[in-house]
Amino acid sequence: MDIGKSFTFVFEDENWITKLLLAAAILLLGILFSWLLLIPLVLALALLGGYSAEITRQVIGGELSKLPEWDDWGKLIADGLKVVVIGIVYALPIIVIALCLGLPIGIFAENSQGVASLFSMLLSCLTLLWAIVMSLALPAAIAFWVANDDLSAAFRFGDVIGLVRDNFATYLITFLMSWVANFIGELGSIVCGVGWLVTVPYALMVTGHLYGQAYADSMGQAAQPTLEEELA
Repeated sequence: MDIGKSFTFVFEDENWITKLLLAAAILLLGILFSWLLLIPLVLALALLGGYSAEITRQVIGGELSKLPEWDDWGKLIADGLKVVVIGIVYALPIIVIALCLGLPIGIFAENSQGVASLFSMLLSCLTLLWAIVMSLALPAAIAFWVANDDLSAAFRFGDVIGLVRDNFATYLITFLMSWVANFIGELGSIVCGVGWLVTVPYALMVTGHLYGQAYADSMGQAAQPTLEEELA
């Protein structure tokens, strides 16, 4: 994996400023009109998520240095919603556990705070552990779907787990670098105020590139530069 490439490829596209600012505008409009039953915000996030998935698709296909065009919004929204579905399915175990433990926590909260605290601590530990599992598995699941152009491929749990297990170092790096990208996304709100409108989409672009590289590397088809990149 070329980790540095995932963080710099955005700036190698000749129209990167326009494409990044358009992503920022989509996010801004989604937030400004989120009072409309949150639908604009959901659509904005779906667009950004679909764009990230398209980057994953391009990287798996060998395109390492070009940002996708913003020209098929319907497909981007559909892909973004598929990413959400994949995330929800992989989160179901911890959702079920939270519901099961939530009942005793509520029961013991009034009569035995010690027991309630114990259940709460247990839930927190399980949530943290599953968050780590999801962070390792989701990149592989999303890439399986993108590479096969089949949503059900993301739910071939044996294949997904096997890919992560057999290429654990690759997916551990992907996990860590994704967190770095997310930190950059959040950093925009701390350092630049509204800068997060740019850093959040940038983080999603980096993440999509990392997912594509991890899958290509794990499948023994490490993404190769295109002819245009070799001539550049």
